[in-house]
Amino acid sequence: MKNIISVFLLFSLSILCSYVAKTQQNNSVILADSLPLKTVNYKNNENLLTLGKPIEILQGLEISGYYRFMTNYRKLGDAYPHLENNKTNIFVGDDSQIPQLMLNIKGHASKNTEFGTDLFMWTPLTGAGESENVKGLNLGANLFGNFSTPLGNFIVKTGGINWYALSPFTFQTAKGNNRYSLFDRNPWDLNSAQIDSRYALFYDLGAINQEQRWGNQAFQGLILEGNQLPHNFSFNFMYGKTQFDGGLSAIPNNSFGGRLMKTYAKNKNFISINSFNNKSYLDSLTSKSTGFNISTLELTHFINNLKVYAEIGAGRKLETSSYKKWGEAISVKLSYPIAKKIPTEFHFYRISPDVINNSSVFLNSSLQENVQPLTNQQQPVLIAVSSAMLPIGQLSNNRQGIELNTQIDLGKIKNSIGYGNSMELSELSPKITYTHAFNNLALSRFWRWNFPSNVGPYNNLSKIYRSVFETVYITKTDAATGLPLKKKYFNTIELNSKYKTSIFGKELFLFYLGSLNSVQNFAAPFVIFTEKALVRNYNHQFETYLTINSNIVWCNYVSFERIIANYDTETDVVSQRPKNQHGTSIATGFDFSLSRGVQLFVRERWMKYYDSSFAKDKYNGYETTVELKLFF
Repeated sequence: MKNIISVFLLFSLSILCSYVAKTQQNNSVILADSLPLKTVNYKNNENLLTLGKPIEILQGLEISGYYRFMTNYRKLGDAYPHLENNKTNIFVGDDSQIPQLMLNIKGHASKNTEFGTDLFMWTPLTGAGESENVKGLNLGANLFGNFSTPLGNFIVKTGGINWYALSPFTFQTAKGNNRYSLFDRNPWDLNSAQIDSRYALFYDLGAINQEQRWGNQAFQGLILEGNQLPHNFSFNFMYGKTQFDGGLSAIPNNSFGGRLMKTYAKNKNFISINSFNNKSYLDSLTSKSTGFNISTLELTHFINNLKVYAEIGAGRKLETSSYKKWGEAISVKLSYPIAKKIPTEFHFYRISPDVINNSSVFLNSSLQENVQPLTNQQQPVLIAVSSAMLPIGQLSNNRQGIELNTQIDLGKIKNSIGYGNSMELSELSPKITYTHAFNNLALSRFWRWNFPSNVGPYNNLSKIYRSVFETVYITKTDAATGLPLKKKYFNTIELNSKYKTSIFGKELFLFYLGSLNSVQNFAAPFVIFTEKALVRNYNHQFETYLTINSNIVWCNYVSFERIIANYDTETDVVSQRPKNQHGTSIATGFDFSLSRGVQLFVRERWMKYYDSSFAKDKYNGYETTVELKLFF
């Protein structure tokens, strides 16, 4: 009962905050009709509140935020062994401890200086009572200063967490190529003004609105920016911590970096020098350390309709307190609208295995041995994903390749097409990793609260944020080193097709997302569809969104997945066969607009998965998810 009361109080508080925020935006109703407060003297009346004029200092405060209630009900038939006694599960709250209530508070200390802070509240409702209730600061208290001088404009950000970006190789996250499913919602998804505008925007522009975390990394410390400097120069400097170098740990881990940029040709082009560096200690005695240095030259230059983008640099890793050799990092993109109607981008990249940076757009597949204790888990300081089968737009070190992306519209059918071809630079791992696109979020919910590695019925699954990746081993390796005899080659084809029509006068959106992937130990121009491939991964996702009226959208989803390995990979002890996985998912749901800023999302998913070679690797069942989200 206490938990129910807690949820009710949180919801009531969010409604109240929403009301206050709206009234603050409308000066005609700022508490004028509800007898506002003013300060009077007590012994000079400094600490009494009475009715009258609003407190002057509070008029500079701005409060915004959201309330997000989410619950998930899951019932399984076949289940992984660790869920055999928990096939029916009710879970209240987000899977990754995202707060249920968030208040963002902004105030102005002076004309040019402001501060920002936040307050979050979260009730997991696990049955532990009041002791489990969580509240506190999420991004912490931040101080922002904006100062205009004859020399230029200067911005200072310091304190808690800021979402920030420099360049792709130094400090940024991968944005991909706008080929993704909209059916499963993310915690950072915004409510749209019209309930169906999320799907209309994706059809029209191939992208949806994202909040500040999109493409940015979390950084805690000092950030200094200088803009509109003489001769069109600007700079950024940052010193502090990232999520990978200690967080609140007392160990003096730190990261620092910056950027010096010059724009030219009426600010259309730019060239910049970028750098980002990290040193993280692995023990409290600071006797063992790990980290990296990376510096790059970045350029954007237009030649008529041809856009040239390049980032070229070098990096090195710090391993067991010793710096290793420098390696190259190269990314060159050429964008040009073919026939003026077909935007096309060609991308070449090469990233040495000696270049690592977990705060960049590329993954680390070369360094695996360093770990740092994190509660009862072993959290990799430099997360390694081995030889991963990646979507186009997601890069990895120890790899070079090309990517081709284009948009071809055929009447009302809009097609985003991607082609990828890459290879390893060195034979560093006998492992291949991949994710399950069709049930990835549902599968990650099999492990709540933490991010374990080497779990599942065959100890080959590892959970990361809202996702799970699976590992398969190559059997043909060098007897002395255990490394593969040949390099791995990767091929990918992606297609995202979008179509808009109407049925019975109602707007209907139809989306298809497909991906064909193969990895093999020889070069090939296209995806391999035969047993010559070490691993083949095919998945297809179909979505429909029907606008019932201005407040309701009916959502549907169907997906299929096939993953097949050959006999050069590990086989099951009993069946003596390699991986042969089948997955199906069927889902339906509704989006409801309850009022301005308040929306309700309901999803029902049926799922079935099995490996015909590995008998224990199977699950089936259904799950129901309800999300209520209110912005104010």
